[in-house]
Amino acid sequence: MPLVRIKSLPFEQEVQIPQVLSVLSQAVSDAGNIEQHHIMVTWEYLSKSHYAHNGQVADSQPINTHPLLVDLIAPNFNTEKQIAAMLELIANTIAEQVPIAKNNIFINFTPAYSDGVYDEGHVVEWDM
Repeated sequence: MPLVRIKSLPFEQEVQIPQVLSVLSQAVSDAGNIEQHHIMVTWEYLSKSHYAHNGQVADSQPINTHPLLVDLIAPNFNTEKQIAAMLELIANTIAEQVPIAKNNIFINFTPAYSDGVYDEGHVVEWDM
């Protein structure tokens, strides 16, 4: 059930976002031994001049400023070590796929709780 939501400014050069999403989805699947149909990855572009970092506004995605904003939502049964591994995997995969420095990626983890997720037509409950 991992959900990865990525936001950035538009890139100046052509970036194949559908390919990036597929590669990232496969990497999360492989690393976590999670079936693909349980993984969701989205990428949204922020409007030009609608993102300030360090007091500066940008029209397109710089390599070293205006960090990519990534939200990772995953079940709370993951250990701290597993969460850290997922964060590193996501950062490494994104940095390999798009023109962005790895240290210019910000990822926030939000735990999802049993009985707090609605998926596949019902409230999901997991045993820990």
